[in-house]
Amino acid sequence: MVPTIQSVNSVVEVGIGNERLWWSKEGGQICAALVDHYGRDVSGSALGESADPAGLRSRLRRVAPGLSALCDRIRAAFDDEMAAAVLVPALGLAGVEVDQARKAVFALAALLGDPSANDPFEHVVWDVRNHGEQRSGHTSFSENDHKADYHTDNGAFAVPERFFLLYAVQAASCGGGVSILRDIRVVKQQLELTPQGRAVVRVLTETRLPKRIPQALHTRALVAADGYQYTPVFADLPMVRWRTHGLYRGLADRPDYDTVEVRAALDTVRDLLENGGEELRRVIPTDGLLLVNNHIALHGRSAFTDPARHLLRLRFHEPSA
Repeated sequence: MVPTIQSVNSVVEVGIGNERLWWSKEGGQICAALVDHYGRDVSGSALGESADPAGLRSRLRRVAPGLSALCDRIRAAFDDEMAAAVLVPALGLAGVEVDQARKAVFALAALLGDPSANDPFEHVVWDVRNHGEQRSGHTSFSENDHKADYHTDNGAFAVPERFFLLYAVQAASCGGGVSILRDIRVVKQQLELTPQGRAVVRVLTETRLPKRIPQALHTRALVAADGYQYTPVFADLPMVRWRTHGLYRGLADRPDYDTVEVRAALDTVRDLLENGGEELRRVIPTDGLLLVNNHIALHGRSAFTDPARHLLRLRFHEPSA
């Protein structure tokens, strides 16, 4: 019998429905809850990790029932429908001042999980746009207008954040900046169709490959004494760790790992990601929200030229008790 690819819910769309006015009704209480929690009025761009994320989540659920209901539907799409990504076409923040939007999406993330800082920085909300000469040098995909190749986020961590979100303050008018996604469950099914592909899955599951971890990330990273991380591409948690440049650079740095078998396996996956079928392409419209399960989805984006394109990005772990 010829193996076939089984259908999965890679992207689930969640409409906002009756919660569309949640910010106008609940924004004041949300901002007040953040002031109380942090002990001062913190700008959205400066919000850091919470010392008590469960307490903040409980407070937000009390003061923001509309946003909480939307978050429950998003969570159900991930947990019940096993989505790799969830798209909310209109979040209800159109026209809201940018720093208020930062606080709004921070609150949404805090209801869904525990927001994490963008290492090596302390703030949680990151502005995704072309920063030009003002780039920090640490998050190039978020700070320039180039194409972003397929990758997973924060693979340096022992357990990377399960989720990240992108909120479009202003979508690109040039037709670029399209989000691209691949569900690793589908990618592995594609590989399992042939003996060669099954060998690729075996090699990249059984072989721990070296990746050099920048010194700035060593505080939280899963890193050996030599400054490298040794992890397989495919595992159970997360199901995939992939960053093309880092993997190939690791082989260049440590040629003892650069075997014919490993090189062929990486080349096969890279070619499938770049040229294979089942690629998911989504435009996040202005006021749209895309949430991605970072443990099972690879993501990237097309290049763009519109200097007004502006997204907000947050990463967050599963909620603490």
